[in-house]
Amino acid sequence: MSTVPEIAAQQAGASCAQPRRAVIDRAWRALGPGVEVLSGDDGGPLSRTVKRILDPLVLRLRSNPHYSTPVVSGEVAAEMHQLILAQRDQLCATASWFAVLKVHRRKLRFTTGNAQELYFPVCYELAVTKGPPVQGDSGTAENILRGIHADRDRTAIEVLNRYVADESVIGALSRQLRDSWSDVRPTAAITDPFLAGLSTVLGDAVGHNEQTARQRVWAALVADATPYNLGARARGPAPDLPWSLVEIGLTAALPQQPPPVHGGADTDRPLNRSVVDRVRATLRRALDRDELPDVPLLCAEEVDRACAPWGLLAEDIQAAMVAGVEVAVDLAPLSEAAAPRYRLAAQIQARLRKEAYVLHARRYLADGQPLHPRQQQVTDELAAFARPYLSRLWARLHGRDVWQESCVDVDEMRALLEGVARSVSLDHRQRIKAMLEMVAAR
Repeated sequence: MSTVPEIAAQQAGASCAQPRRAVIDRAWRALGPGVEVLSGDDGGPLSRTVKRILDPLVLRLRSNPHYSTPVVSGEVAAEMHQLILAQRDQLCATASWFAVLKVHRRKLRFTTGNAQELYFPVCYELAVTKGPPVQGDSGTAENILRGIHADRDRTAIEVLNRYVADESVIGALSRQLRDSWSDVRPTAAITDPFLAGLSTVLGDAVGHNEQTARQRVWAALVADATPYNLGARARGPAPDLPWSLVEIGLTAALPQQPPPVHGGADTDRPLNRSVVDRVRATLRRALDRDELPDVPLLCAEEVDRACAPWGLLAEDIQAAMVAGVEVAVDLAPLSEAAAPRYRLAAQIQARLRKEAYVLHARRYLADGQPLHPRQQQVTDELAAFARPYLSRLWARLHGRDVWQESCVDVDEMRALLEGVARSVSLDHRQRIKAMLEMVAAR
């Protein structure tokens, strides 16, 4: 039951928009005792509780896409609050089942896999179908655990290939993709305030007060609906965007089309890569597969991610992507006339222009001298620097999204944008070095 202050707060906020995460946090705390193992030290829900239980199973975002926007109306916030409170008994039973499975996990000496990733959805299913665990019933827990861990000793790519070889699996994922894609629609909210706020986020900050103010602005931008709306607009018949997603290399055509579940020809464009290719890339990058869910859940989650604006789920990750696009379109290492709008972009630009291989390319272009094919490839990328930059940025943000690594810290986000430019530059240097070694060996 909600307390009087909580009900008053709901009524007061019923007419105003609210950050989605704040709505979930407030409702979770209203549940009271019994869900501690699903909560963080501060009493709010764990990020995996939101990701594995609340979003897919309680709020059912695939059926209720209006619950998924970063900022929700007061009416929607009230609906979400009541929906979570109505599930109090099931959520308490979920917590109890998780405690039981953890005990039996130790008894059976299962060590692979992150327990929260693997068990949270199963615990909720047990809570709905069986209610709270019955004391002394060890058989149910052991059977569930043995079933979960049966496939985890195989190589990840082998499991994925075997899983997607089943036509019924591809069919189910295709239906999920079609439904999830149609759920993403932009609102009519204006975007100018968000883009104006980036001047502060991507600008200089001298002293503690300015740094604090910059963090505060970034927190407001992360909660803004603009990144979601800009990504969703790319799917409309006449996308109204500040940049061309085709020219900057994120997609092959506009309006943006749904990616395939398997196959496809435009694998070099981040937003056109198939779901299976994205999952395969995740598995190859993973240093610790134990922190990932099982392949079927990973595929289902990747479908939702592929359908989300920018192919990214988390609001802070989407906001970082938009900030990265704004920086990328300012970067022109070969152009003397280019004047970046943001201080951070200007700093990146200055470092790029000092690179020896960039200076060399500019001299060759000025003199009209012929270039080695590999040098020509690097020069072409320098001329359209946004493409390699955003391709690498998207890959890094995709990884952070999968691993639930946030971009809410403005300094960390800025460091990421700078690091991507360094990474692209290092790749260029390596290719130029390989070319020179080949020439010297002849």
